[in-house]
Amino acid sequence: GRTQEGFAMHQVTIRNGRRCSAAVAYLRPALERGNISVRVKAHVVRILFEDERAVGVEYQIRGNTLAAYASREVILSGGVINTPQLVMLSGIGDPDELASHGIKVRVALKGVGKNMQDQVVARLAYSRKEPGPFHRMMRLDRAVLEFGKAYCFGRGLATSMPSAGIAFLRSRSDSRVPDVQIVTAATPHDARPYLSPFRRPYKDLFVSRVVLLRPESRGVLRLASADPGAKPLIHTNMLTRDNDWLTLRAGVRVLRELARQTPMQPFIGGEAGPAPEGDSDAQIDAFIRASAVSFRHTLGTCKPGLATDPAAVVDTDLRVFGVKSLRVVDASVMPDLVGGNINAAVMMIAEKAADLIRGRAPLAPAAV
Repeated sequence: GRTQEGFAMHQVTIRNGRRCSAAVAYLRPALERGNISVRVKAHVVRILFEDERAVGVEYQIRGNTLAAYASREVILSGGVINTPQLVMLSGIGDPDELASHGIKVRVALKGVGKNMQDQVVARLAYSRKEPGPFHRMMRLDRAVLEFGKAYCFGRGLATSMPSAGIAFLRSRSDSRVPDVQIVTAATPHDARPYLSPFRRPYKDLFVSRVVLLRPESRGVLRLASADPGAKPLIHTNMLTRDNDWLTLRAGVRVLRELARQTPMQPFIGGEAGPAPEGDSDAQIDAFIRASAVSFRHTLGTCKPGLATDPAAVVDTDLRVFGVKSLRVVDASVMPDLVGGNINAAVMMIAEKAADLIRGRAPLAPAAV
């Protein structure tokens, strides 16, 4: 909405008590039309071209090499890692990098694999003064019952997210928009079903994560070799900009201050570690270095832009520069991070791309 700052409940993709993924919402209904073929456990190894036009893809499945051809265009939705990898394997990318792997350059686009962005997370765990509901439910016999209720009737604890509460906050008074997100989960990350004496219960904690929403650091994805089976080299370069450190450090302080507020005292027993040993910059930075992880909101490796932008890979209609009939539709075409989770944004990119592919006129602007 117009105002993002504040506390709220998560918006989640749950329908009738069950997770509504992209496959559930889009792919499975489309399969009923009869004009879609799905190949699972297939590894696409290169894009096929006739002159400047993309005409299909070559893929491997169960040891066999096959090809799928397109009558109109090839649409890549391999994601922020596999899409740029496939593009580079097909000869589109930085000429120097392609040449180092013996790949013939089809189109020189230095931006492929560049502009990688991700949100960094620092996690603080807190002990509880009273047992939490999820901990009780995770005893194996109770968990089986809850899963059955969720599957058959779409109700019960297993139908809800254990991380329901979020906040979008400004870490400093001079921040123009929220630059940190706080996500609280009702369980620790090692939570799993238990049943004594076979498996002991996990420690009942809740975890709050401070998310760096708008990082300035940029990473890069490179090929390890010309072998399509070789995993690419991912250099996230997280926290390589001073302002990212300032923001995440301030966010950790905001979270610790929230935990000290009077309304929280009936619930919080104390920090359960790992946690900063003190409140100095050096102590908080040491904690971040030891505990920071990716929020898995990676994007940007096929940046869109104008033809005059040397870093651009696709145009504003998501078509790859320098070739015909090749379009990218996934998180790699997001030029910058949104100030939050990217799932809904990726869905809307796909909706917009569907209109572009079909030649539909855009919707009228909405008044907000």
